[in-house]
Amino acid sequence: MTPEIEKIINDYINSPTGTIKQIYPIIDKINLKYNSGPNNSEWLMVSVYLNTYIENKRDLWDIHLFDWVWMMDEHIINKLFKLFDLKKLPYRLNVYGPKDNNPTSDSQWKYITGSGGLMW
Repeated sequence: MTPEIEKIINDYINSPTGTIKQIYPIIDKINLKYNSGPNNSEWLMVSVYLNTYIENKRDLWDIHLFDWVWMMDEHIINKLFKLFDLKKLPYRLNVYGPKDNNPTSDSQWKYITGSGGLMW
């Protein structure tokens, strides 16, 4: 994946009128980062930042109907990557929320949950 394609994908998934934010209004922003390593290994690091305080990870589904693994596998990997003729890559996805109900800066994020996928 070229840096240009990575930027286009990030712009698309963060578009206020795009599919991701329409389906999951709880998302503030997503940062998708392509990585490559030795032996031609490739993977994605994906950080999802929420715009709502989350008490515990069960609230993601129970209150907000947010299934982060489904979002990644279906909407980003299966649909978006096909648009660019990209192969499916293993990924590590981390979900962060504001540390409290009144965040005052971008540095006030707390880790909520994470997962790996597609043969991570």
